[in-house]
Amino acid sequence: MKKLFQKKKLLIIAGSAAALVIVAGIVCAVTFNRHVPVTENEPETTASQTSKDVVIEMPDTSDSSDTEKKPEEISDDGSALKPDENISDSAGSKSTGEKAQTNVTAAPEAEPPADSKAEENTGGVQIGGIENNEEYSCGVANHHCKTAENHAYLLNLELEGCPYCGSHSCPSFYAVNEWGYPRCDPTLCPQYSAKKDPIQYCQVCGKKIGNGQNGTCTQYINACDCPFCGEHVESRTCHTCK
Repeated sequence: MKKLFQKKKLLIIAGSAAALVIVAGIVCAVTFNRHVPVTENEPETTASQTSKDVVIEMPDTSDSSDTEKKPEEISDDGSALKPDENISDSAGSKSTGEKAQTNVTAAPEAEPPADSKAEENTGGVQIGGIENNEEYSCGVANHHCKTAENHAYLLNLELEGCPYCGSHSCPSFYAVNEWGYPRCDPTLCPQYSAKKDPIQYCQVCGKKIGNGQNGTCTQYINACDCPFCGEHVESRTCHTCK
């Protein structure tokens, strides 16, 4: 009985040892497979890849000292100038190293032109050849022109002629205002008539010029209603309030 028990014990120990050996083998196999590199999918190294390597060559500086040019040495033969040494020029003048003093005669001021002198003396400014301190004169009889514009105004009146008498030298052309400038005064014409004067009377209906009230005539530039009687009045037509 005792021997049988010992045999069973040995069998159990042997089975356990065998199981441990099997487990150890499995563990070693798994570990070995993990550390083995996979080479099936690795790309093959080609000659084109190796040709892309960049080779940097270091410059050779061994002969750099020979290629550099040294500045040429200027030999002093004793002919160079020394400090504070006098220098003689062709005219015999000498320089002593001091600052040169220039004795230059100032250029004479240019005299102003004769026209500017005359302007300073008279104090007048020329406009159209006539100084402003001289009275303008056109030289035409019966003209009271003070400027060239006045003369042109009178010449236009004489060219058109008087609307009343038809004369090209009507006395109405040569009137003057309160300041002495020429003006046209139609009442000075021998054949002047207030009825013919468009400022006094309407030359269409013959009524006196006014605002349309009290028998007067008025004309509006644009069509509108009369502000006094309310009647609609067309543009540039005679209107008298009723």
